[in-house]
Amino acid sequence: MNNLIQSLKNNKGFILLICLYAFSRTAYADWSRVPTGSMEPTIYAGDLLLVNKTAFGPSIPFLNIKLWSNGTPVRGDIITFIPPHTSDLFVKRVIAVPGDNLVFENESLFINDQPISHELISSDSQSTIINESLNTISHRIKFSADTPAPSASFNLTLPENKYFVMGDHRNNSSDSRYWGFVDEKNIMGRVDKLALSFSSERSFFKSIGLKLQ
Repeated sequence: MNNLIQSLKNNKGFILLICLYAFSRTAYADWSRVPTGSMEPTIYAGDLLLVNKTAFGPSIPFLNIKLWSNGTPVRGDIITFIPPHTSDLFVKRVIAVPGDNLVFENESLFINDQPISHELISSDSQSTIINESLNTISHRIKFSADTPAPSASFNLTLPENKYFVMGDHRNNSSDSRYWGFVDEKNIMGRVDKLALSFSSERSFFKSIGLKLQ
Protein backbone atom coordinates (compact mmCIF):
# COMPACT_ATOMS: atom_id res chain seq x y z
CA MET A 1 0.00 0.00 0.00
CA ASN A 2 2.84 2.38 0.90
CA ASN A 3 4.47 1.68 -2.48
CA LEU A 4 1.21 2.47 -4.25
CA ILE A 5 0.80 5.76 -2.39
CA GLN A 6 4.39 6.72 -3.13
CA SER A 7 3.94 5.82 -6.80
CA LEU A 8 0.83 8.02 -7.00
CA LYS A 9 2.71 10.91 -5.42
CA ASN A 10 5.63 10.52 -7.80
CA ASN A 11 3.32 10.52 -10.84
CA LYS A 12 0.67 13.00 -9.74
CA GLY A 13 1.40 15.33 -12.66
CA PHE A 14 0.83 12.59 -15.20
CA ILE A 15 -2.28 11.32 -13.38
CA LEU A 16 -3.72 14.85 -13.31
CA LEU A 17 -3.08 15.18 -17.04
CA ILE A 18 -4.93 11.91 -17.73
CA CYS A 19 -7.86 13.04 -15.57
CA LEU A 20 -8.08 16.40 -17.36
CA TYR A 21 -7.89 14.62 -20.72
CA ALA A 22 -10.74 12.24 -19.81
CA PHE A 23 -12.86 15.08 -18.41
CA SER A 24 -12.33 17.20 -21.52
CA ARG A 25 -13.39 14.38 -23.87
CA THR A 26 -16.45 13.71 -21.72
CA ALA A 27 -17.72 17.26 -21.17
CA TYR A 28 -16.31 19.54 -23.87
CA ALA A 29 -14.94 18.02 -27.05
CA ASP A 30 -14.23 14.60 -28.48
CA TRP A 31 -12.97 13.42 -31.84
CA SER A 32 -14.23 10.73 -34.15
CA ARG A 33 -12.62 9.14 -37.20
CA VAL A 34 -14.76 8.78 -40.35
CA PRO A 35 -14.37 5.37 -42.06
CA THR A 36 -16.82 5.77 -44.98
CA GLY A 37 -17.97 8.24 -47.63
CA SER A 38 -21.63 8.36 -46.56
CA MET A 39 -21.38 12.09 -45.71
CA GLU A 40 -19.63 13.25 -48.92
CA PRO A 41 -19.17 15.94 -50.11
CA THR A 42 -19.26 17.48 -46.59
CA ILE A 43 -17.17 14.84 -44.81
CA TYR A 44 -14.73 12.38 -46.41
CA ALA A 45 -13.37 9.03 -45.29
CA GLY A 46 -10.16 9.86 -43.42
CA ASP A 47 -11.51 13.03 -41.79
CA LEU A 48 -11.13 13.34 -38.03
CA LEU A 49 -14.16 15.15 -36.64
CA LEU A 50 -14.16 17.55 -33.71
CA VAL A 51 -17.32 16.70 -31.76
CA ASN A 52 -18.88 19.47 -29.65
CA LYS A 53 -20.00 17.84 -26.36
CA THR A 54 -21.40 21.09 -24.93
CA ALA A 55 -24.17 21.24 -27.56
CA PHE A 56 -26.42 18.47 -26.20
CA GLY A 57 -24.80 17.29 -22.95
CA PRO A 58 -21.74 15.27 -21.90
CA SER A 59 -21.15 11.65 -22.83
CA ILE A 60 -18.47 9.16 -21.89
CA PRO A 61 -15.93 8.58 -24.70
CA PHE A 62 -15.37 5.01 -25.97
CA LEU A 63 -18.44 3.79 -24.03
CA ASN A 64 -20.71 6.33 -25.81
CA ILE A 65 -23.01 6.70 -22.82
CA LYS A 66 -24.96 9.97 -22.52
CA LEU A 67 -24.81 11.37 -18.97
CA TRP A 68 -27.55 14.01 -19.33
CA SER A 69 -29.09 16.31 -21.95
CA ASN A 70 -28.89 20.10 -22.01
CA GLY A 71 -29.93 20.86 -25.60
CA THR A 72 -31.45 19.35 -28.71
CA PRO A 73 -30.45 19.28 -32.40
CA VAL A 74 -32.13 21.38 -35.08
CA ARG A 75 -32.70 20.52 -38.74
CA GLY A 76 -29.43 20.66 -40.63
CA ASP A 77 -27.15 19.85 -37.67
CA ILE A 78 -24.47 17.20 -38.20
CA ILE A 79 -24.53 14.86 -35.20
CA THR A 80 -22.76 11.80 -33.86
CA PHE A 81 -25.01 9.13 -32.35
CA ILE A 82 -25.65 5.46 -31.69
CA PRO A 83 -28.29 4.12 -34.14
CA PRO A 84 -30.92 1.56 -33.07
CA HIS A 85 -29.35 -1.42 -34.83
CA THR A 86 -25.69 -1.31 -33.69
CA SER A 87 -23.40 0.01 -30.96
CA ASP A 88 -21.14 1.76 -33.50
CA LEU A 89 -20.92 5.56 -33.53
CA PHE A 90 -22.47 7.11 -36.66
CA VAL A 91 -22.35 10.62 -38.12
CA LYS A 92 -25.27 11.97 -40.20
CA ARG A 93 -27.28 15.14 -40.77
CA VAL A 94 -30.56 15.86 -38.96
CA ILE A 95 -33.37 16.13 -41.51
CA ALA A 96 -36.44 16.18 -39.25
CA VAL A 97 -37.04 16.74 -35.52
CA PRO A 98 -39.77 15.62 -33.09
CA GLY A 99 -43.25 16.65 -34.25
CA ASP A 100 -42.26 17.16 -37.90
CA ASN A 101 -44.31 15.55 -40.64
CA LEU A 102 -41.86 14.10 -43.18
CA VAL A 103 -42.79 12.94 -46.68
CA PHE A 104 -40.34 11.21 -49.04
CA GLU A 105 -41.51 10.66 -52.62
CA ASN A 106 -39.42 10.00 -55.75
CA GLU A 107 -36.24 11.28 -54.06
CA SER A 108 -38.06 14.50 -53.01
CA LEU A 109 -38.39 15.51 -49.36
CA PHE A 110 -41.19 17.54 -47.78
CA ILE A 111 -41.21 18.76 -44.18
CA ASN A 112 -44.53 19.98 -42.78
CA ASP A 113 -45.92 20.20 -46.33
CA GLN A 114 -42.99 22.34 -47.53
CA PRO A 115 -40.47 20.99 -50.08
CA ILE A 116 -36.82 21.10 -49.05
CA SER A 117 -35.05 23.67 -51.22
CA HIS A 118 -32.61 22.22 -53.78
CA GLU A 119 -30.32 23.95 -56.29
CA LEU A 120 -28.19 22.10 -58.86
CA ILE A 121 -24.47 22.86 -58.48
CA SER A 122 -22.85 20.45 -60.93
CA SER A 123 -23.48 17.19 -62.75
CA ASP A 124 -21.24 14.86 -64.77
CA SER A 125 -20.93 11.17 -65.62
CA GLN A 126 -19.82 10.31 -62.08
CA SER A 127 -21.97 12.35 -59.71
CA THR A 128 -24.46 15.17 -59.19
CA ILE A 129 -23.90 17.83 -56.54
CA ILE A 130 -26.91 19.74 -55.17
CA ASN A 131 -27.15 22.58 -52.68
CA GLU A 132 -29.79 21.79 -50.03
CA SER A 133 -31.25 24.23 -47.49
CA LEU A 134 -32.67 23.17 -44.12
CA ASN A 135 -33.85 26.11 -42.02
CA THR A 136 -30.95 28.57 -42.34
CA ILE A 137 -28.36 25.82 -42.88
CA SER A 138 -27.21 25.44 -46.47
CA HIS A 139 -25.04 22.47 -47.44
CA ARG A 140 -24.18 20.26 -50.40
CA ILE A 141 -25.43 16.75 -51.02
CA LYS A 142 -24.24 14.17 -53.53
CA PHE A 143 -25.76 11.51 -55.76
CA SER A 144 -23.40 9.00 -57.40
CA ALA A 145 -24.29 8.02 -60.96
CA ASP A 146 -23.32 4.36 -60.50
CA THR A 147 -25.45 3.76 -57.36
CA PRO A 148 -29.24 3.33 -57.50
CA ALA A 149 -31.26 5.69 -55.33
CA PRO A 150 -33.37 4.11 -52.56
CA SER A 151 -36.87 3.23 -53.71
CA ALA A 152 -38.47 3.95 -50.34
CA SER A 153 -41.42 6.29 -49.97
CA PHE A 154 -43.11 7.27 -46.71
CA ASN A 155 -45.31 9.77 -44.92
CA LEU A 156 -44.67 9.91 -41.18
CA THR A 157 -44.76 12.19 -38.14
CA LEU A 158 -41.77 11.99 -35.81
CA PRO A 159 -42.57 10.93 -32.23
CA GLU A 160 -41.32 12.76 -29.15
CA ASN A 161 -37.53 12.56 -28.63
CA LYS A 162 -36.98 10.96 -32.06
CA TYR A 163 -34.89 12.33 -34.96
CA PHE A 164 -34.67 11.44 -38.65
CA VAL A 165 -31.15 11.56 -40.10
CA MET A 166 -29.62 11.08 -43.54
CA GLY A 167 -26.14 11.05 -45.04
CA ASP A 168 -25.18 13.84 -47.45
CA HIS A 169 -24.16 11.14 -49.96
CA ARG A 170 -27.82 10.36 -50.45
CA ASN A 171 -27.63 7.13 -52.45
CA ASN A 172 -24.65 5.75 -50.52
CA SER A 173 -25.73 6.05 -46.89
CA SER A 174 -27.18 3.72 -44.27
CA ASP A 175 -29.51 6.04 -42.36
CA SER A 176 -33.05 6.55 -41.03
CA ARG A 177 -34.53 5.52 -44.38
CA TYR A 178 -33.37 1.99 -43.64
CA TRP A 179 -33.21 1.54 -39.84
CA GLY A 180 -35.53 4.21 -38.39
CA PHE A 181 -35.30 7.03 -35.88
CA VAL A 182 -32.45 8.15 -33.63
CA ASP A 183 -33.37 8.44 -29.96
CA GLU A 184 -32.38 11.73 -28.29
CA LYS A 185 -30.59 9.92 -25.47
CA ASN A 186 -28.27 8.28 -28.04
CA ILE A 187 -27.07 11.57 -29.56
CA MET A 188 -23.48 12.14 -28.45
CA GLY A 189 -22.62 15.54 -29.89
CA ARG A 190 -22.70 18.03 -32.75
CA VAL A 191 -20.01 18.23 -35.42
CA ASP A 192 -19.08 21.80 -36.34
CA LYS A 193 -15.46 21.41 -37.44
CA LEU A 194 -12.76 18.99 -38.49
CA ALA A 195 -9.91 18.35 -36.10
CA LEU A 196 -7.77 17.46 -39.15
CA SER A 197 -7.94 15.14 -42.15
CA PHE A 198 -5.94 12.37 -43.75
CA SER A 199 -8.26 12.21 -46.76
CA SER A 200 -6.74 12.47 -50.22
CA GLU A 201 -9.58 14.91 -51.02
CA ARG A 202 -8.19 17.59 -48.69
CA SER A 203 -5.03 19.51 -47.95
CA PHE A 204 -3.83 18.31 -44.54
CA PHE A 205 -2.87 21.75 -43.23
CA LYS A 206 -5.99 23.49 -44.59
CA SER A 207 -8.19 20.81 -43.00
CA ILE A 208 -7.08 21.66 -39.45
CA GLY A 209 -10.04 23.28 -37.69
CA LEU A 210 -12.02 23.51 -40.96
CA LYS A 211 -15.59 24.65 -40.31
CA LEU A 212 -18.29 22.36 -41.74
CA GLN A 213 -21.73 23.27 -43.09
